[in-house]
Amino acid sequence: MNKTFLTLLLAGAAGCVSPPARVDVPLTEAPDKSYKVDLPVGWIRHFAQDKTLLASRDGFPLQAIGIFHLPAAKAFPKTKKSVAEGALPSELAELQIAEMKTETQQMAALTVIENEPVTLDGREGFRLRVSYHTMRGLEIHRVTYGVPDQSSYYRIEYVAPKLYYFDATFADFEKVVSSLRLTGAGNTAAK
Repeated sequence: MNKTFLTLLLAGAAGCVSPPARVDVPLTEAPDKSYKVDLPVGWIRHFAQDKTLLASRDGFPLQAIGIFHLPAAKAFPKTKKSVAEGALPSELAELQIAEMKTETQQMAALTVIENEPVTLDGREGFRLRVSYHTMRGLEIHRVTYGVPDQSSYYRIEYVAPKLYYFDATFADFEKVVSSLRLTGAGNTAAK
């Protein structure tokens, strides 16, 4: 799994806003009330200190869903880029790819499998699917959706090894994405 994403997951587990909990009721609301989403029942979820929602069925090294809510001005911290007002989905996707490539040496050599515009909760965004190999040669696939909303940038990601785990829970991730409802309530809180 991606070292930066895994580091975030481990740091998030150490500094949880709420303890990890089993998902018994699908509807989950962000701590800042900026979005609502339906998570798969039986998965584990928790919120990191930065309010990132993390979820996994079999454990974070095997598959992970992350929902990130960032201020538009700090949407791409490693490349120090922001989401410009009126940016096209293709421009945002290119910024996201550049951001991913800065994460690790393995991510720098990523392969873009898909890059397409999408509509997410009525807003124009993008969907990327990339692959890369860990230092030991394990192929990892990562699907990222990104969408701007007012002064915020939302990113929903799914990361799993291609071998078994990616396909085993990818449909669950797609259901999470289709259930996303942005409320805009946390846009000022994200600044």
